[in-house]
Amino acid sequence: MQGLLISLLLTGRAAHADEDPYAWTMPPAEQQLAADESVIPIGKGAVFIPSITGAEYEPPARLVTEDDIVSVSVGQRFIADPGPYVVIVSSGTPAQGVSVAIEVVEGETTVVPVSWGALRIEVTDDHRIPHRGTYELIRASTLQPVGTGFGVDTLQGEILQTWVLPPGVYRIVRPGRSSRALRDFATVIVPESGFVRYRLVMDPDSGEFLGSGILLPSEFATDGPRSRRWFRSIVAGFDGSAVTSENVVGAFNQTQYNAAAFFDAQLKLNADPHRLSFLLQIDEGFSQVRPQDAEPQPRIKSIDRVRADALYTFTRQGSTGPYVRFSADSQAFATEVLVTEDTTFATTGLDGTVTNQTISANEAFRLSSPGTPTLMREGMGVNTSWLEKNRSMNFNWRAGFGTRQNIYAGTLVLEDDPTTNEIEYRAIDSFYQAGLESTMTGSARIPGWGLYSSDLELFLPFGSMRMPAASWRNTVSLRVTRNLSFNVFANLDLEPQVIDELQTQTSVFFRASWTLL
Repeated sequence: MQGLLISLLLTGRAAHADEDPYAWTMPPAEQQLAADESVIPIGKGAVFIPSITGAEYEPPARLVTEDDIVSVSVGQRFIADPGPYVVIVSSGTPAQGVSVAIEVVEGETTVVPVSWGALRIEVTDDHRIPHRGTYELIRASTLQPVGTGFGVDTLQGEILQTWVLPPGVYRIVRPGRSSRALRDFATVIVPESGFVRYRLVMDPDSGEFLGSGILLPSEFATDGPRSRRWFRSIVAGFDGSAVTSENVVGAFNQTQYNAAAFFDAQLKLNADPHRLSFLLQIDEGFSQVRPQDAEPQPRIKSIDRVRADALYTFTRQGSTGPYVRFSADSQAFATEVLVTEDTTFATTGLDGTVTNQTISANEAFRLSSPGTPTLMREGMGVNTSWLEKNRSMNFNWRAGFGTRQNIYAGTLVLEDDPTTNEIEYRAIDSFYQAGLESTMTGSARIPGWGLYSSDLELFLPFGSMRMPAASWRNTVSLRVTRNLSFNVFANLDLEPQVIDELQTQTSVFFRASWTLL
């Protein structure tokens, strides 16, 4: 029995020792080429640039002639005219990459020999939790910066991109430090035709380097097929306050409560050419004032949003392909306004009748029922992306046919006449639309620990109601610590079928959050 245990231990150690630290995640170049079934037209040739870690993680190569420069995806045939070319593979500028001279022959595929290396840097804290730490990569032989790198942000569903580099020694430093820095630096050797898996351990708050080193494929968190295809995340958090005033000059004797909580769940599938993403967001908050020696005022919500988004895209070649999408935006609770003095509200109903209602001071007037308004959107068309390999920003554009279900069901909109004593509201009926839609989304990393994202949606309905509608969502998030962030939300909506004026909503707050999955 003892001999069997020793044999198993020695076998396990031998298998671990034999593991190639520079192994590709992609099959050998010959297998990649054999899996590509592209047909070469008569009079043409083809170029094949092997991929070390997968085309979705590596920047496109450049195919250079005397007259033109063409961007070429790695890992698939590219049809080209016969003749001489120069292939440049680089994550930096063309001068910082690897150049290979080739000759394209009619009816044949020229395979570019892999004379470059690949590097993927995973940034984690001292508990191996990935975060969006920032670093600079410098080539030691020239002391020239290659670029700024970022760790993966699991809250955003990002994946680590691969640096494609000439073989050599590289230095990793904190942003702003020189190549001769004596603190917060690390060194890595990138071999020719090898893939280096590197972990940089960084303090999420200070940016201080705590450790670093090369990992074996079995140790690297982002190498498994499951992690490359699926991403899932659940994040929850809250913010709140309780302020009590008693015998304070210029203030009421009262207690005011403000609380909000949120829940974000994401599920993404990236199995080229298929991509599917689902997002569920729930934000709820309330505020209440409790005067001393008096009845508590009604609890009024400060934020109430339930949102779901689903998007499927199919991309066979390049970054363009068809899409299908669905989204819904609603409110879980009734919307009410707290009046500070006896007030009469004049409401025009869906049938045109006007109803007057007097609300006493410190009571609430209802503007909408739970679940209204609910706005649902469906669409299909063509999706294209730019800057997919860029490490600091991306841009996406969709255009096609869309339908909308605007379920207002009597929700009230303010139409006050300042010349009257009453406050006028009008009820909005539900309506449905079909038309042309266009959506532009983008995000950019802000120097430091920031992220800006924007979503602009345009809609031109068919039929008699041909007034265009627009919705613009903007978010700025600045990470203060691992769990605390400063957030700014600014939303602009133009819905001429509902109200002539531009609808604006802005919120600024600190948020504490924790990743549950």
